[in-house]
Amino acid sequence: MRLLRPLPPPLGWALADAALLSGVWLGLHQLRFGSLPLITRGPLLVIPLLVGLQWLLGSYSGLARHTLTAQEQANRFLVAATGVILTIVVGYALTGLSLDATVGRGFLIPVLLSGALSGALLRQLENGRHLWQPQQRWLVLASRAQRQAVAQEMERGGCAVPAAIEWRDPVGTAPLPPMLADLLGLQGVALGVGANVRPEDRAQLLLWQRRGLVLLPLDRWCERYLRSLPIAVLPPDWPGRWERFGRLREGQNARLKRLQDLLLAGLALLLLAIPLGLAVLVLRLQGRRCQLRREGRRGLEGQPFEQLSLAVAPQAPAWWRRSGLAGAPGLIGVLRGEMGLVGPRPLPLLPADTAPEEDPSLAMRFWVKPGLIRWSPGRSQPRHRSGDPADELPEDLCYLASWSPWLDLACLGRWLLGGCLRGGCLRGQR
Repeated sequence: MRLLRPLPPPLGWALADAALLSGVWLGLHQLRFGSLPLITRGPLLVIPLLVGLQWLLGSYSGLARHTLTAQEQANRFLVAATGVILTIVVGYALTGLSLDATVGRGFLIPVLLSGALSGALLRQLENGRHLWQPQQRWLVLASRAQRQAVAQEMERGGCAVPAAIEWRDPVGTAPLPPMLADLLGLQGVALGVGANVRPEDRAQLLLWQRRGLVLLPLDRWCERYLRSLPIAVLPPDWPGRWERFGRLREGQNARLKRLQDLLLAGLALLLLAIPLGLAVLVLRLQGRRCQLRREGRRGLEGQPFEQLSLAVAPQAPAWWRRSGLAGAPGLIGVLRGEMGLVGPRPLPLLPADTAPEEDPSLAMRFWVKPGLIRWSPGRSQPRHRSGDPADELPEDLCYLASWSPWLDLACLGRWLLGGCLRGGCLRGQR
């Protein structure tokens, strides 16, 4: 019989947040005043109140279940911080005491900022758990078709986060043994779309969840561990897909991405103007012609547009191909609103006598503007690119589902660090 039971994961994260917040505050107080604060002046009031409100708002449960996004964490922290301020103001208004009586001068705002810092740090630690926990084990309850789709995607590109999978069909198999999670050392269970889980298995899964195992839909698992979303794991209804992949079509997100593209594309054109002019001059001196090339592409909602790039004749030198300058005129298309800096690969126009794609799922990649740079996730092994839109669709859908301004900036940063050395990152290049 086990006398000491492990803490529930949400409680563990709450205690870790309180300890980290206390440590950050002690360090700030020591740096500012040269001494440690009195324990009765603030820490016993504000820190437990802030952590408790975040507990009630579900921040630590979401953190333990790998479902807490950065935006949700920020929103819940703002609500908790507002609750702390209102509680203190109302409390001191009722008692008539001064704020300095217990909280202490300069304590409230620094400790709230420290709370935001500690929460963001804990979320990064949770997202990077695979760095010190090399391989996680997951039980996947999914149909045969979903299993084949996920296995095929893993063979193509591997896992972004190392994971071992135990497959199980939810239909036609024995009930889940209660000791299965301990025997396999499971970190969580992923449920495929349409999985008809029996009542006894559902009760067992909920019991495991209370013990700390993570329950995720299979599409969320693929987004986190594969960085791609095969069509077979997605909800079949179009309203569900609109809700899942339509975030870039919402007014606020669309305007934010457009503003980011305008600022970065304009800055890039200013920085590239002189190097591009010198490169064209060198090509002229070498007897080569540099011409503006226009290629028909399909953009947002499949609307046609012309993508601009530079073509060198008779043969482009190696330094030109490595520089990435051939795709620089494509930035004009970004300023005109025809493309984005990051997005799916722009597809060529279909001939007039060619029927559109039979698979309606391919139309989802036209819910967003194509990009000069295609988002490609980090994986345990490089992914073979066949150029087939259906082969690229899982990664494109993962980009649509997980888009944020930081994701675009991270993709641009990876390209700046390594893309020019490899060559071919800009769509104007061949």
